[in-house]
Amino acid sequence: MKTIQRRTAFPVDKFNQMVMGYISEDYPGSLQTVTDYQEFIDAYPVMDKSALAASGRQLLAAGKMQGCYVVSTSGTTRGPVILANKFLQGVTENSYPYQVRQAMAEHVFSANDVVANLLTAGGLGNSYEGMCRLLENIGVTILPVGRPDTLSNNALLLDLLERFSADVLVGSPSGIVQVAQAALSAGVSLPIRKIVFVGEAFHLSKRKFVSEQWPQASFYSIYGATELGFAAINTPQMSAGHHLVLSDWFFVEVSEQGELLVTDLKAPVVPLIRYRIGDYGELFSVSGDAAYYLSIGDRVEEEFSLGGHKIRLDLVRKQLTAAGVDATYCQVTLKSVELGRDRVEVALDLPDSEVGQSLQAHVASVLSQIPKLSEALRRGVAELSVVGREHFQFNARQKLPSLRDERQRVGVA
Repeated sequence: MKTIQRRTAFPVDKFNQMVMGYISEDYPGSLQTVTDYQEFIDAYPVMDKSALAASGRQLLAAGKMQGCYVVSTSGTTRGPVILANKFLQGVTENSYPYQVRQAMAEHVFSANDVVANLLTAGGLGNSYEGMCRLLENIGVTILPVGRPDTLSNNALLLDLLERFSADVLVGSPSGIVQVAQAALSAGVSLPIRKIVFVGEAFHLSKRKFVSEQWPQASFYSIYGATELGFAAINTPQMSAGHHLVLSDWFFVEVSEQGELLVTDLKAPVVPLIRYRIGDYGELFSVSGDAAYYLSIGDRVEEEFSLGGHKIRLDLVRKQLTAAGVDATYCQVTLKSVELGRDRVEVALDLPDSEVGQSLQAHVASVLSQIPKLSEALRRGVAELSVVGREHFQFNARQKLPSLRDERQRVGVA
C-alpha cells in the first residue's frame, strides 16, 4: 500500500552532528542545533538558489573553500553557484561514498559490466568524474568517453565500444540517443544490456528508439543535481519514475506547493539546508518497506530540459524580441519526433499566413543563438520550428501556458 509522505524521517542526531562540525570550524551565519523537526523548520527558512550562491561567496571570502573539491552550476541561465565538498576525505563504512557505492552495486551496476560513461566531463561539474570514481570502486570496466559529440569521430567511438563489448551506457538521454543514432547509421551492433540515464526525463519516443536498437536493454535512472550529487535511483524492478531516496544522506521535504526541499547530510563545504531544488515531486512510502520513494514532477520555474541542459523561457523571449517579433504572447511546445529527437515548436502571436518561410528562417536563426539550444541542434538531438497563433494550445481554463511538454514521461533523473 502506497502512503503519501510530507517528509522523510528527520535524522536529528545526524543533522546536529553536521551543524556542530560547521560551528567548530567557525562558519559564519546563524547555524544552530535543534531538538526536533518543528524547531528545525523554525530555525532554517527555505533556501533558494540565490541564497545558496550568496552562502558560497561568503564562505569563499572567509577562506573555507580550501583542500576541497570545487564544483559549480553552469551559470548559463543565472549566475553560477559555487560549491565544494570533502566527502572523499576519510572514507569509512559509514560515509556517503562507501554507502552510495554499495547502493549502486546492489541496484544498478555489477563488476562484470563494461560501462561507457557518456556524461559531460569537466566544466566544474561532478557527475562525470563522480561516476568514474564510483564505477572504479565497484570494479567495472570503465570507458571514460565523455559526451559523444566531443570526440567528433563516431567511427572511433563505435570501434572502441565494439572492441570492449560495451554493454552498459551511462549518460543523459540525449547522449545515449546520439550513440544509438551513430550505431544505426553505421550498422554497428552493440550488446547493450543496461541504459543508466542522468539529468533529464527519458521520454517515451526516445526510449522506444533506443529499445529498437538494443532490445535487450533495461533502463535505470539516477536522480540528482550539481548541488547534491546522486540522491535517488530507479531500477526496472521499481515502477517507472519512482526513485528510491538515499535517505541516510538526504533529508527530503515536500512543500505546501509540492516543491521538493532537500537537506544534504553529507556535510558539504557549503551547507545545503532546506534547499529548493527546483522540481515538483511526490514523496511516498510502501507498506512493509522502511525506504522512501520519490516521483519526480515538472520543473518549478519556467524552463525546460533539452539535450541534457535546462533552458529558461526568458532567454527564448529575449531572442524573440531581438528578432523583432512580439514576445508578450508566445508558446513553446516540446514534442517527440523521429530518431529520438525533440522538436522545439515556438508559436508566435501572429496568424499563420504572416509566418512565412522568410520570417521562420529569421526567427529560427536568432533563437539558435541560445547556446544550449544551438548545441542540441548541432548534436542532432533536437529540431526547431516556428509557427503562428493557430498552433496555440489553451488549458481547461482557457489560459495560454507559456510552456507545454508533450513528450511522454517514463522516468526522470
